[in-house]
Amino acid sequence: MEEPRPELASPWDQFSDMERFFEHLERWKRPIYIFEKAWKPRCDVSETDNEILVVADLGGVDVERVDIKAMGNSLVLRGVRKEPAADIKRVYHLMEISYGPFERVLELPAAVDAERAEAVYDEGFLRIRLPKVRRISRGVEVDVRE
Repeated sequence: MEEPRPELASPWDQFSDMERFFEHLERWKRPIYIFEKAWKPRCDVSETDNEILVVADLGGVDVERVDIKAMGNSLVLRGVRKEPAADIKRVYHLMEISYGPFERVLELPAAVDAERAEAVYDEGFLRIRLPKVRRISRGVEVDVRE
């Protein structure tokens, strides 16, 4: 009697498995003493005519302890997501949430006015509005020599 052959995964299933594998590598819980920062929050950067909007996924982070620095064309986010206190011993079967210090340096598409930046934390997302620097073209008088 012939044994049944295992069903082959569809190309879509294979793609999904590979995507999960590479996402897992990106979030791998690296020892902090080897790597300076343990993880990088996912961010979206968009712009309008007047401002740049950065949205950072910081669920579980005490936003009061997040350091935001904007200068020129860059934005730096630093902070820590603390691991919940373990009240009982657990055996993990899946571990995808990263904890520990983080740092994210974003190159912005335009220079920003850091003095007028605004940040709001809502439902795990930090939304930062960065007004673009308005470059005023000033007429410069040029002396003509004869």
